[in-house]
Amino acid sequence: MNNKGQSLVTFVLVMPIVFLILLMVYDIGSMVLLKNELDDINYMAIDYGLEHIIEDDINAKLKELIIKNKKNVNIDVKVLDNKLFVELSDNIDNKLSLINKIILVKSSYVGYMEDDKKIIMKNK
Repeated sequence: MNNKGQSLVTFVLVMPIVFLILLMVYDIGSMVLLKNELDDINYMAIDYGLEHIIEDDINAKLKELIIKNKKNVNIDVKVLDNKLFVELSDNIDNKLSLINKIILVKSSYVGYMEDDKKIIMKNK
């Protein structure tokens, strides 16, 4: 029996599947890393914003702080009833992606003061 031919056929059949799995792991890893980065920046911005919420130009200061930490990010900052809402979004445009479209990753947090404690949580 010729084992070289069987090994070649197995290799040719299995390699595309392995390649697709590796690309999928790369895509998901990129999304998770960007989501964590946006969550960290968002948390930091709300923490700073709660300390300075009484200032008039808090929206501009928060946007400036976020841009210093991450350029080319979409920023939406709102202050309503002493609650601070910050939503960040950024695009992933991978050249190696399985998906041939831009992937949008969002991070949305809300923060407020309650009994002299900062409450910061994800906004649904």
